[in-house]
Amino acid sequence: MIDHVNNLKLQHMVELSKLGDGCADIESDIERWLSEHDVVFDGHTIPFVLMPHFVSPGQIRHVRGAVGHLSRVLARFCDAYPADGRLREELALSDIEDDLIRIDPRYPNASRICRLDAFLSGYDVRFLEFNADSPAGIGYTDVLYEGLCQAISLPRVKAEFDTAYTPMLPELIATLLDAYRHVRSSQPDLPESPRLALVDVATTPSLPEFRIICEAARHAGLEALHTSLDELSYDGSLLHAQGEPVHLVYRRVLLEDLGGLGGEDLVAAARDGRVALVNPFRSRVANNKKLFALLEDPRFAHLVEPDELEAIRETIPWTRVLRPGSSTYGNWVVDLLTFTSNNRERLVLKPVSDYGGHGVALGIETDQAEWDSIIETEAEHAAYVVQEYIPVPEEMFPTVENGHVQMRLKRFNINPFGIGGRYAGMITRISDQAVINVSAGGGLLPSVVGRHKQRLLAEDEPGEGEMVHGSP
Repeated sequence: MIDHVNNLKLQHMVELSKLGDGCADIESDIERWLSEHDVVFDGHTIPFVLMPHFVSPGQIRHVRGAVGHLSRVLARFCDAYPADGRLREELALSDIEDDLIRIDPRYPNASRICRLDAFLSGYDVRFLEFNADSPAGIGYTDVLYEGLCQAISLPRVKAEFDTAYTPMLPELIATLLDAYRHVRSSQPDLPESPRLALVDVATTPSLPEFRIICEAARHAGLEALHTSLDELSYDGSLLHAQGEPVHLVYRRVLLEDLGGLGGEDLVAAARDGRVALVNPFRSRVANNKKLFALLEDPRFAHLVEPDELEAIRETIPWTRVLRPGSSTYGNWVVDLLTFTSNNRERLVLKPVSDYGGHGVALGIETDQAEWDSIIETEAEHAAYVVQEYIPVPEEMFPTVENGHVQMRLKRFNINPFGIGGRYAGMITRISDQAVINVSAGGGLLPSVVGRHKQRLLAEDEPGEGEMVHGSP
């Protein structure tokens, strides 16, 4: 592991422990502040610990490079879908989904906002899922970082280490506006400054994050509101939300939830080019886990540059669409279903289109009978992928228990965001469970770059955009 980041983590936890029972008061103060500032999911303050997730400059450079490569590849797959029959055949989407994806977004890079969920161990980054349909977490994490900074003061840590967090809300607003400018270039009657609407279903548990994002948009000079799908209407010229015309939509509603009142209006306005929709429906291509199996498929080699292929081989675990037939594993040619059955403990089964960990079967936690039942049931539908199991990384984090701070081993994953086709920042999720997700009760942390003030290691040389936002 990275020595100086380990030193930073250790120093932070040592200094925190010196505060004794005061840690419980700090935690209560932070929780109250977060509740007041909308870091709330499904009615509850999102869990946190009294320390960011610290990563080294070298680690962040590895992540940034991989995210840049993969973001470009995902955008090409999205762009290729309407004209590439082989890709459409592989993804085998429903007629409704296919129709939506074919709608031209009228701006480049359909995968505008993508969260690339990964495991980080040392410098080894392994991506496990691309959340390109409606990724969450940007607003929550920016505010959570602010709350930790205000409440935790550790002078010795600040004296010995430089730390930095990259806010993502400015990048989010910038890419929304860039998409709008492209759409407006073909619809010059649209206003120069758009009204932004964040749209989801009325029952969304993420409503507080929408308030955070709207506030950031207003700070950037935009009119902004959050609204539910059933409050939309389209008159053939303008989309309206709560009776107000809107020209730019940050879509947080999933494709599955577009049916019914308001959904048809949003689709019609997007089809007519009368609203800039971000993410566009076409981004759903990048959300499909079958892409993990197609990235190295020779049939789609024209969509991947040589340097991108190298990044794919370094960061994407072995993945195949679960279906009858032979496949390769390293230098071996194997019967895929037999291989999957016989190697349960080194594999994972995942639905191609689900999210939030739903339907995922970890071989090490699934008995053989259940494992084989999934294979038998799902193989004929090609609705699952089988993927090499990557051990879940663990680190020590400070938790407050019975009024005292304790160091506990937590599982974690990193969630870098590609916004506008490039790395924009990163969040970390933590859990006591193997499936790490906020909707399943996991916690959220800002990912903070840290290093000694006295730079002794080669990796300490600053990279582009590093160490510009200070933290305590």
